[in-house]
Parts: sequence; C-alpha cells; structure tokens
Amino acid sequence: MEKNSTPTEPPPAEPRVGRPTPLPTWSFIGIIVVVQVVDRLIGRRATFDRFTQAPSLRDTLIGLQVAGDVVFLAVAVVAVVVAAVGSRPRWINAVLVAYLAMATINLSLSVTALVVTADRLRVVHLTLLWDVGLVYVSTVLVFALWYRLLDCELRGGAFEFPTDPARPDRQPGWIDYVFLSFNTNATFGPTAEVVHARTAKVVMMVQTVISLLVLVVLVARIVGLGG
Repeated sequence: MEKNSTPTEPPPAEPRVGRPTPLPTWSFIGIIVVVQVVDRLIGRRATFDRFTQAPSLRDTLIGLQVAGDVVFLAVAVVAVVVAAVGSRPRWINAVLVAYLAMATINLSLSVTALVVTADRLRVVHLTLLWDVGLVYVSTVLVFALWYRLLDCELRGGAFEFPTDPARPDRQPGWIDYVFLSFNTNATFGPTAEVVHARTAKVVMMVQTVISLLVLVVLVARIVGLGG
C-alpha cells in the first residue's frame, strides 16, 4: 500500500538580513552639528550680496540662511529632549525631514553661489578648492542623513546592502550610509546597494544633480580661471 503523502509546510521565511537598527538619536544630532559647522565654513554664499542688485532677492537669500539656523536650533533642542527622555514619538520624523529639507536648500544655495561667482572672483585657487571641498563634505553628510532616516522609517526599508559573509547578521551603520552617499557623489549612483523606495531614488537624483554641478561645472570653471 502506498503511504498517504501529507503536504509539507514551507519553512518559515528568514528575516531580512541587513535591516537597519532604530535611528540613533545622539549620533544623528552629532552629524547635524557637523553639517551646521561645515555650512558656516562655506562663506561663498555671502558673495551673492556683491552681485545681487535686487534687494528683495538678497533679503530672500539671507532669510533662508536665518531660517536654516532656526530650524537647526529647533531640531537640536527637540532631539536632545527626546533622547534624554528615552521615548521617540512619530512626529519627530517630521521635524527631522524639515531640517534635512532646509539643509538641502542651503546646500543648493551654496553650490549655486559657487557656480555663479567662480568666474567673477579674483581669489587664490586654493580658496576656491577649499570651498569645493567643504561643499563636497556637506553634500555627503546631508544625504547620508537622508538615507539613514529613509532606510529606518520607510516600510520595508529603502536600501538593501550586500551581506558580509564573515558577519551575515551585521546591521547597517553610519559608515554604510556615508559610503553610499560618497559613492553617489563620486560615481553618480550606488555601487553595490539596491535601492527599493521611490522616495530614496528621488533623493538620490537630487544628490546626483548637486554633485554634477560641483564636480563638472564648478571644477571646470576653476580650471578655466587657472588658464
């Protein structure tokens, strides 16, 4: 007699390897502080005052800078209180998104000011290269914050990082997101990471546009000035 074959249940699905840990508040605050320091070191936006004849446009640019500082202080205070209390409400994400949006706008203003005024300034080329380096560092850090926030908060995550054979259970950390942001700056896209979320793809395209302006347009103008 043949034995009745009973259907076997499929094995339980293994948890996705490489999911990020919950957003670390204190390290997020630390990187925000570094971003603000680098933003203050980028002094080329002030050159807009020399070449902007319309007072309304000049006031708008100054207002955006002040708004960025106000948002930074608000985010810093809220994040410190949340970290001290130990509970992280959902609305804190809206505050972080507001700060990152303002930081991205400030970064875009810095890049635009560098591109517009590079051929009008008679300064040492090392000074221009210093400004380019600061903008490059600021771009990497701002978008690393974007990627960490999106990967932690979007359902299913925003990225899939390659598995480390030696440590298959290792969770993505800050170095992974900084590495992703650096590669997007340098190669205009991810290298080994897989992008799942459409929001992350849009943010990555914004970073690519900024890095193109810095590495192609601005560096070409600096070389032209040298010629």
